[in-house]
Amino acid sequence: MKKTLLLAALLLFVPAVSAVHAPITKLRFAPAAGTKLTRTFENKTEFSLDDLSLKMNGQESPMKPEVEMTTNQSLKVVVNDEFVKVREGAPAVLRRKFDELGTVMKVDAKIEMMGTSTPQNKSGTGKSELTGKTVVFTWDEEAKDFKTAFDPAEEKSELLKGLHEDMDLRALLPKDEVKVGDEWDVEVGQLSGVIAPGGELKIKPEEKPDAESPMGMGDMGGMGGISDWLGDSMTGKAKAKFTGMREVGGHSYAVISLDVKAKGSKDLTELVKGAMEKQAREGMTMETKSVDVEFEIAGQGELLWDIEAGHAHSFEFSGPSSARMDIGMNIEVQGTKMEIEQGMTLSGTMTLKLTIE
Repeated sequence: MKKTLLLAALLLFVPAVSAVHAPITKLRFAPAAGTKLTRTFENKTEFSLDDLSLKMNGQESPMKPEVEMTTNQSLKVVVNDEFVKVREGAPAVLRRKFDELGTVMKVDAKIEMMGTSTPQNKSGTGKSELTGKTVVFTWDEEAKDFKTAFDPAEEKSELLKGLHEDMDLRALLPKDEVKVGDEWDVEVGQLSGVIAPGGELKIKPEEKPDAESPMGMGDMGGMGGISDWLGDSMTGKAKAKFTGMREVGGHSYAVISLDVKAKGSKDLTELVKGAMEKQAREGMTMETKSVDVEFEIAGQGELLWDIEAGHAHSFEFSGPSSARMDIGMNIEVQGTKMEIEQGMTLSGTMTLKLTIE
């Protein structure tokens, strides 16, 4: 009888002990084959000019103007994805149609030189040849990478270079099961796929600028966006944390918070060379030698993960950012050759949002 009572007491005690410990959650990528998702990604940046330097033939230019400048840029990407086949933790075959790819850019500037103040404004848009096209990503087990191809087939292979299939931000997921309150490190080198998912989307400025460059030479108008700047050179720290579950629209999602402080650099010469040289005035020839950018990003984000469906539901990120741009060019005007070095330091904010339906 005593043994029976003791066993009964133990059976009652075990659930009570288990209840003290937080439940374990597995946050993994596991959508069913055939799942179709529409993803909308929006990135907005606003920068103000903090400092401007200008050298001509290696000497500080006496003609350097006093400049106030603010730039605003918005990027929008809409894709339709179909997970044709799925492997453990990632797609095996992904079919992606690029429905919308574009940027809108606005530069407001006031330039003071020799006692004269002149407002100058510029606006423009960026487009991508990928718009309307469908790309199939197929996992190559031997190469341990995705092969990309157009469907239907096209010969513009240069458009496929640098594309990434992951727009679920899988880099933010923990490697192991977690409980509420657990933290883990995110590889900083993979942040480019988080802050600018989809990879190099080949968005380029329209052929004709809406107005003359406020700087009289290269400016932010052809610099691309943060998605163009990010690369493997990023260093710093990124921490993720499982903060619990949240009800949204009658469905429960896992909440992963993200804290980032990172920096990096990139050579943008080839990206912006053509757009900058188109800004040369009549009677002027311009050769772009170098365009280098160094940038810093700090901010907080939040990923909602659909545990039941096995994919991301939404992501938001915001915080301060800064950039240093150094531009080198050769200019010839009426037979006079000049070597120009221009530097700009800018700071501002970046916000991004990813929604998935």
